[in-house]
Amino acid sequence: MNTKVASALLALGLGASLVGCSSNEDKFVEELKAAGFTAVGEPRSESEKKSKKIGKRTVKSSQKTIEVTVRVKGCDLEFAKVSGQSGYWLDELHVNGQEPDWPGYPENLKQQDVVAAFAGSQPKPDGFKDCYQP
Repeated sequence: MNTKVASALLALGLGASLVGCSSNEDKFVEELKAAGFTAVGEPRSESEKKSKKIGKRTVKSSQKTIEVTVRVKGCDLEFAKVSGQSGYWLDELHVNGQEPDWPGYPENLKQQDVVAAFAGSQPKPDGFKDCYQP
């Protein structure tokens, strides 16, 4: 009887943790939609595990990053954020299947700010003109 109760509690706990993870992903999608993005893709997450030796002890930690691809004016922007923290950043710009660097791209832009950055005169990454369709 105790194993059945323990199994049921374990299943409930795992279910609750999955709901918690998906709700952070859903919140990020809602955050991007609230910023004015309309073509928001499905969220996905990556976990990064770290271990650090402190004296004789090893301290382990993990960090979950949520990523969402958003289509703006013909370009795919991949935004990312750390689960449970505020703010997000442009992780990658996809141009013709490539990921060119775009140094100096500001973080946490709203949709109209992204469009303004696309149309602005600041330097753009290679291949950007091929993807940008105003």
